Amino acid sequence: MEDILDLISAKFQTFTPRQREFAEYLFHNLNQAILLNSSQIAANANVSQSTVTRFVTGLGFSGFSDFKQAIGRKILEENSTPIRLVKSAETFEDRVSLFTDILKEDIENIGALSSQISEDIFEKTVNKLCSARTIYVLGLRSSYALAFYLAFDLRFFLSSVRLIELGVGDIPEQVRDIGPSDVLIVISFKRYTREAVRITKKLKKKGVYVLAITNSVLSPIAQLSDVTLIAET
Repeated sequence: MEDILDLISAKFQTFTPRQREFAEYLFHNLNQAILLNSSQIAANANVSQSTVTRFVTGLGFSGFSDFKQAIGRKILEENSTPIRLVKSAETFEDRVSLFTDILKEDIENIGALSSQISEDIFEKTVNKLCSARTIYVLGLRSSYALAFYLAFDLRFFLSSVRLIELGVGDIPEQVRDIGPSDVLIVISFKRYTREAVRITKKLKKKGVYVLAITNSVLSPIAQLSDVTLIAET
């Protein structure tokens, strides 16, 4: 799917003067735009709502919702680990230490957890884990190692922890007995695996409590969870 900013750049010469103003606003305020509705984004960009509507349809989107999804995908892409490392490397000469900068950013991300989840929700989640009949841990592809070590460590404190694994029997067989008294911890980062989303959807329909560990509230796993822990990458 074409990058939203590349799409805007390709069509920039066809825009009206007001649409060009809106395009300039988007290029400099993409992280803000994702949080706004159509009237708010029009006000912030100092254009009319009809300008926003014509701009969105002119880019080929069916509506403002599809347009915002494209913005969301771009934000997720820009904040993925490989992209951050490339950007850091490109400006390495202007930095005292790339290593120090990355560590500082990771420390800030860990500290941000305290503002993303209240103590009350955290305590309820811990109680949910402790009282669960069985805790199932799911992480596929690049998230598998994290899921493996989480399941390994949880077994030191909790009696019934199971790691859902591809290639070890049939997954439906592994989760055959799962129900509302169980908890699913699913770990999924960009690029999200369809299989992890599919499994989570299926178990959510069975009434399973879902704790997601992911990199963004926009991730498909976050949309399915009861509680989401954001670990930016």
